[in-house]
Amino acid sequence: MAATLTFFKFDRVIQVDSLNNTQISVSVQDLVDEIRDYEDELDFMDYEKMMEATGKQDLGGGVTVGITLELINDWRLSFEARTALEGMTICTVTGGNLVATNQYSNNPIKATDFVQVTIAQSSSATIIEPPSDTNLLYLVESLRGSHASIGNVFYWDPTSGIDTNDGTTPAKATLTFAAAQTLAAAGNNDIIFALSTASSGITTVTETITITVPTLKLRGPGFPFQFVPGAGPTADTITISADSVEVSGFYIKSATGGTYDGISITAGSDNTLIKDCWISEATGNGINIPGGSITTRTVIDTCAIEDCTGDGINIGDFTTRAKIKQCILSGNDNGAVLAGSNSRDNIFENNLIFNNTTYGINIGTGVTRTGVRIHHTFADNGTGASDNVNDGGTDTFLESAGAVSDQNIVDIVDAVWDEVLTTGHTTTNSAAKILRDTKTRATLASLK
Repeated sequence: MAATLTFFKFDRVIQVDSLNNTQISVSVQDLVDEIRDYEDELDFMDYEKMMEATGKQDLGGGVTVGITLELINDWRLSFEARTALEGMTICTVTGGNLVATNQYSNNPIKATDFVQVTIAQSSSATIIEPPSDTNLLYLVESLRGSHASIGNVFYWDPTSGIDTNDGTTPAKATLTFAAAQTLAAAGNNDIIFALSTASSGITTVTETITITVPTLKLRGPGFPFQFVPGAGPTADTITISADSVEVSGFYIKSATGGTYDGISITAGSDNTLIKDCWISEATGNGINIPGGSITTRTVIDTCAIEDCTGDGINIGDFTTRAKIKQCILSGNDNGAVLAGSNSRDNIFENNLIFNNTTYGINIGTGVTRTGVRIHHTFADNGTGASDNVNDGGTDTFLESAGAVSDQNIVDIVDAVWDEVLTTGHTTTNSAAKILRDTKTRATLASLK
């Protein structure tokens, strides 16, 4: 049944009549119909129009846009006042959106006694801006420890992408890396996710790529995304020619028919992170930092580099503060090579280096302050154990490997006492010996 309304022209109020407190709801559609009928009457011809209404456009599949009714020229809606005996009555406006443009703070409802009005607004035909997730992005990326990606995110899908896409979602991914890279901004810490969507489970890319945008991060899913250039290209598989670039999560081979590296870092490209990559059968070096100008703070983390014709990792002249950690270097000419009198302060930590033809780590003449720290595992490099580390450098730090023995502990304790007291703490009946034994007994008693 259509709503029963009363129009008060002077007050510019549209009243939903009580009908003995039986009419407690009105639909937006009824309001539109009744107001249009009233506007057509002669009694209203001397007034401006009361409303604007939009909606009901067909969206297909039997779905239409919701109605939005806007009361204008200071018209408002009210529900007829109730008495104290009738008590507080809750009335509702349903079936669409009711809004107003008026002098009453754009409130479409005029208050009446003992009536509370609820407008069940529809969200149809609205545009809602989602809240920014910037804080969450910064929080998550801060957990990485380095190379945080706090810029825009783009997607590269070599299987089903389209280069004219904007790359902002997986469904709008680009086909080539070159197209995705044009979307990124220098210094913005943008990220490109490489998608593996081939039905076989392995996405293979035959192109070689060059990263030229500073702070760009290229991240893949691991083994399912493979760079296998084959015989066609005549370049290194991935060339990094910008600062603060990250490449992580790929299986990488080099082009055949020449001498090409898996990853090459152009001289002068600082703060590179190469992580979680498996580089195999490169016809040149697995990872090459050719040198020529200062290249600093390269980090190679948790990578497997194996069966390369050249070296697993080549660190050229003018390379400083590089860190190679938790990597597997196997089946290469040398596991790693450092060369040049201007290379210094490069560190190896906790790597597994085995079965390389010449040396495990080959430190060239003039290379300064190379650190080969504890927890390395060397095996079957060159012709014997002496070929695990070939040290031709200056001030090389070779930390002993293996577990800490009981004698190591004794030696450390003695050294500490030598510093605190004198070497006499081992001499029977000496004051230093008595003091040390007393301290030891007191410590053991406290532990009990």
